[in-house]
Amino acid sequence: MPDEADDELTDELRRLAARLDPVPPELLGAAAGAFTWRDIDAELAELVFDSLLDTDEASLVRGAPERRLVSFTGGGLTIDVEVTSAGPERTVMGQIVPPQRGVVDIRRRQETVSIEADELGRFRSGPLPPGPLSLRLRPAGGAPVVTDWLAL
Repeated sequence: MPDEADDELTDELRRLAARLDPVPPELLGAAAGAFTWRDIDAELAELVFDSLLDTDEASLVRGAPERRLVSFTGGGLTIDVEVTSAGPERTVMGQIVPPQRGVVDIRRRQETVSIEADELGRFRSGPLPPGPLSLRLRPAGGAPVVTDWLAL
């Protein structure tokens, strides 16, 4: 049975480890990200189209596009997404096919933004900073669908 001396030793070892060998912030972020994917029964949506990958070389010379289109399929659904760049911010608009209500979670490293999809399956976010994101769709009458991560 542990006693007070054991508790004090454990606390001292914890303090020493935190000072001499702290956990890297990237590892903490990855651990938090893994925790957000806690609905293991979610369907994984596969990326089937990305306008960044479907451009000709001549268009790449003109600079980065202000609009990116991506499509995912999974769980009997298609999620079409348009990402628009306006300076350093991004706006995400999308539609669920077949159309249906649901909640779309825009998962980021530091936060998750939840938005409602209307009866036509349309959703739109406010401005977001650039960086990786993933979508988790929670349809009104079905299993959740989770997309892969995209760098925006």
